[in-house]
Amino acid sequence: MLLILLMMEKEFSIKQRGHRVELEKADKFNVHDFSLAKNVAEKLEEKYPGWLWAVHVMDGVVGVKSMRLSGNWGFILHADKIDNDYKAVVNAGGEILERYRQSRGKFDQVKYADLVMDDKGRLNGDLH
Repeated sequence: MLLILLMMEKEFSIKQRGHRVELEKADKFNVHDFSLAKNVAEKLEEKYPGWLWAVHVMDGVVGVKSMRLSGNWGFILHADKIDNDYKAVVNAGGEILERYRQSRGKFDQVKYADLVMDDKGRLNGDLH
C-alpha cells in the first residue's frame, strides 16, 4: 500500500512562538511534485514492501515516513539530489528501518511485534 500526500494548496499560516504568522498562499498544483512523490513511494514499496510509506513533496523537498514505524520520524531529501535510480531514497528508507531494529526488506510482523513503546506511546527506535 502506498500513501502519497499532496498539497493542493500550501499552508497559509503557521503558529510560531505563540503567534499566527501568515504565509504566501499558492494554488498551483505541481505535476512534477506529484510524479516525484509517486516514484519515490513506488521505489520504497518495491524495495521495502509493506511498510506503508508516506511521501510528501513540496518546494523541492521530499519528506518520507513509514506510517508503521512512527508519524513523527522519517527523512527529508532535496529533490534535486535524488538520482535516476533513487539510490539515496532506498538508502534512507533502509536506514529508517534499521534505526527501529528492523531488517531492510519486506515488513516482518514477528520482528515488528518485538518493538516496544516509550512512556508516551510511541515506538522506541534508536532514541535511547
